[in-house]
Parts: sequence; C-alpha cells; structure tokens
Amino acid sequence: LLQEILVFTMTLMVKISQCLSPTSTIPTDVRFLFSEGGSIKELKAHKLILALISDVFEREFYGSMKEGKDDIDIKDASHDVFQAMIEFIYNKQSDLKVYDPPFISQLYYLGEKYNIEDLRNGIIGSIPEFKILDENVLDVAILAEENSLHEPLMEALYDAATSFLWVKFAGQLSLVIDFFSQVEVTEIHGVVLMKIMARMKKMPPASSKCENCKSIPCLNGVGLTTGNFVAGAKMCTKSEDEGLPNIDKLISIGGSRPNRFTASLTDGSVAGYLTFQYYKYKCSTNDLN
Repeated sequence: LLQEILVFTMTLMVKISQCLSPTSTIPTDVRFLFSEGGSIKELKAHKLILALISDVFEREFYGSMKEGKDDIDIKDASHDVFQAMIEFIYNKQSDLKVYDPPFISQLYYLGEKYNIEDLRNGIIGSIPEFKILDENVLDVAILAEENSLHEPLMEALYDAATSFLWVKFAGQLSLVIDFFSQVEVTEIHGVVLMKIMARMKKMPPASSKCENCKSIPCLNGVGLTTGNFVAGAKMCTKSEDEGLPNIDKLISIGGSRPNRFTASLTDGSVAGYLTFQYYKYKCSTNDLN
C-alpha cells in the first residue's frame, strides 16, 4: 500500500509540473504582473494548484481575502524570484542549489509571505551546499545579518559561513581575525565577525572525523539538512513534540522532493516522506532531546 501511495504521489507531481507547459490543455486562470525595466512581465498559473500549496493563496482566491481579480500586481518580488517560487510549487524546479545566496534569501521571503513550508525547509536544507569561497564568505555572513527577521534563514547562513572559516583555518580564531582585517572596517563587518567568533568558540576541536556523521567537526546535535545528509547515520528528534520519536537511521533523500527523506525506525520498519526540520544528528550514546 505504501508503495502504491508513493507511485500515485510521484505521478501526480509529474502531472502538476506539466500544467505550465505551453502544450497543456488545462487553461491558467490567474496572471501575476511585474513592472521591470519599463516593461510589464507576466507569469500565469492555476488558482487551485496555488491554493492547495499555500493557505495565503487559498484565502486570496477563495476565502476572506478574495479580491475577484485574475490579474495581480506584484510589487515586492522580481519576476525571476516569483517564477522560481511558482516552479517549485509545480515541481518543475525542486533543486534549490542552483540559486545563489542573495536570490535564495528573496525566495525565502516569498516562502514566508505565502506560508509555503516545503519551500522554506528546502531553502534551509540547500544552504550548506552553497559554494562558499574566500571572495563571498563575508557577503554570506552579511546576508545572514540582513535577514535577522527570518531567524531560520539567518542561522543557516551564519552556520554556512562559520563552517567554511572553521575548516579553512582549522579552528584557529586568530587566523579568522587576520582574514577579516584585510577588508574595509564597517559596523556590519564588526557585528558579523563577533557572531562568527562566538559560533566558532562553541564548536568542538577539529581533530578527527566522526564515525556517525562522517564530518569534521562532528555534527552531534546539528539539524539535519540535504547538505549534511549521511546515509546510515543515527539521528533523533529535536523535540518531544514533533517528528517520529522512534526514528533511528537515515536511508535516503527522496526522489522529486529533495527536501524529504526516508529513515529506518527502532522497530525495524521504514518511514518515508519525512521533513528535515524536525530531526538532528545523534552522534553520541546520550539522548540529545
């Protein structure tokens, strides 16, 4: 039965992704309009599909916020970022790693605005896989600080910048300070440096690779993401109120939705379509809850 449900779900996702194709016989019934560069750009979609994914769209199209308009002006997002959200909803583009950090932060804003949990979780899960270099690590940290109102996004960006510096300088704080001293001193540079240093001080010594998470430093207690996913690693829930309390080991990241995963349970059974945000690595024998 579980296999049949998974097959049905996958087939449905494929059908939905085809609805935006020019050859689709299912007509769109809403247009989003963007005024950019002296011209008007548009995106077409289906109200029902958007409403099934977002309760904000549901209220806007069918509920208390219903305006009865088929053309909607978008003032707070660019055409490209809004299109990325639409393509995620339609399952046309679920690999969020193709976007750069500034783009992904704008996309996260839309995930918040329209209350699309899968999109927000997918973004947080993609951040550890960003290609961070000497040239952009400070920009990533500043972007984190600029998104302080979106705490999960801020934390993930700071973690990504800190991890890069931790590995690059082998945990030596003095070398990180030297690295930051080479850039122009501004107030925000000072703020992000202090926060990165505080995070680095809490990290364990970068001595040997953990047998469970296969990482240096160990990810014990760190939230699970698509970027740090290690098949076979033991895990547990972040709290007693959310997630499966009898979760045991990671198996695989799932198919067309890379922000979901499959894991084994302590009773030997398997659970699929699990959400990353509820789980963390359990690399010690102690219960981390």
